[in-house]
Amino acid sequence: MPWSETSTMDQKRLFIRDYVRGSFGMAELCRRYGISRPTGYKWVKCFESDGFAGLEEQSRRPAGCSHETAIEITEAILELRRRHPYWGAKKLLAILTTRHPKIAWPARSTVCDLLSRHALIEKKRRRTFPGHPGKPRQSMEAPNDTWCVDYKG
Repeated sequence: MPWSETSTMDQKRLFIRDYVRGSFGMAELCRRYGISRPTGYKWVKCFESDGFAGLEEQSRRPAGCSHETAIEITEAILELRRRHPYWGAKKLLAILTTRHPKIAWPARSTVCDLLSRHALIEKKRRRTFPGHPGKPRQSMEAPNDTWCVDYKG
């Protein structure tokens, strides 16, 4: 059966079965299955550590965010904002920096994003602009038929 018709998991199981038998070397085995040797060694390592469950596809999503704002800092900002709902990010940072000077507080834009995320900032109403005034009231057949100039002579 061609490899394109089998699932990846079946291919991995067959590869491991042949590897455990020891009938082929790693290079020959990888050539037969159409994979690179680093992939073959990776499959063997996953099998040896976790069995066939280790061959399942793993999530590639990162476990966390390295530059995420710490929970303690986030809570301090949100708590102060809830006590003073009209203070903005700039004032919140100024107050928190004077109270706790040894803590590295995030940037103002980060605090604004944080307040928006927790629905503590009301969005400003957008100003409406008048639209196009519409079509002319008189019909114009030639250039310069109608002049819209207030001439004071």
